Amino acid sequence: MNELNHLARVSDRELAGRASGAGARALLEAIVTEEITAGDPVPRPRAPRRTRRFVVGLVATAALAAAAVVGPSLLTDGEGTATSYANSAIDIELRGDTWVARVKDPYADHALYAEAFKAVGLDVGLNLVPVSPPRVGQVVRMGFEGTVDNGKGIGGGSEPDGCTLGQAGCSLAVTVDRGFIGKGVISLGRAAKPGEKYQDAGPASRKGGMLAGYRADGRTVGEVLAEVRRRGLKAVFQVIEPGPGGSGYGVDPKRQPAQVGDDWIVWEAEAEEAGVVRLLVTKERLPKNPVYGGHKPDDMD
Repeated sequence: MNELNHLARVSDRELAGRASGAGARALLEAIVTEEITAGDPVPRPRAPRRTRRFVVGLVATAALAAAAVVGPSLLTDGEGTATSYANSAIDIELRGDTWVARVKDPYADHALYAEAFKAVGLDVGLNLVPVSPPRVGQVVRMGFEGTVDNGKGIGGGSEPDGCTLGQAGCSLAVTVDRGFIGKGVISLGRAAKPGEKYQDAGPASRKGGMLAGYRADGRTVGEVLAEVRRRGLKAVFQVIEPGPGGSGYGVDPKRQPAQVGDDWIVWEAEAEEAGVVRLLVTKERLPKNPVYGGHKPDDMD
């Protein structure tokens, strides 16, 4: 027998306009305390109360994560002086007497690098330029403006020092001595994108280069082209004009011939872009190499 048949009756008229009445409360109490017997439907268990706290926690975590991604971070020493700064492109921190700036995105807008240095009180311009593989991570150019010679300077390379770029935990980095005065500009070599021309003029024969182990200087164009093709590379030509006394050279874009003969002389082979070398040539053989003002030093390879 269903015990609910003996429960108090509550009519619509009694409930009209009332949140609760004596009959309604009696009905609710009876339903809640009713003993379940065989054949009676099993009520659905209530969800654990911790579910709500978990959802709130997820929302809070998501909000914190969003804040970390969207905005830069700045830490101070408690007296208003910044000791570190980070944005999507670079992070900078003071380690003892040295500022260490680790590049997180070598292809970022250079303005983001400037923003970070400015935030910690440094006037440093950082440029990441495409270079040939052997020069990645090396300082390509460096200059100073209005710097007081107080023994403080800047440098660049990899962080940690000596690590292999491309491996986990290894980054391009700039170091600045604490107390550096004035403005510094530094260009670091980064890996080039496909089809991007290198901005470092260096021999393709150096270790890790496209013509590693092969000296092109003093050879004929025909000889060098044979080696270039053997390695699956392409070549472009740049006709150079030796300076006075054969030291140094110039390049006149208007005097670049349509064709270069196989008997012309190559004075250096430089990395142009991935898979392409640039051959510096003259039509005649000269008394000395104009690129080096004489014999090419052995340590240039």
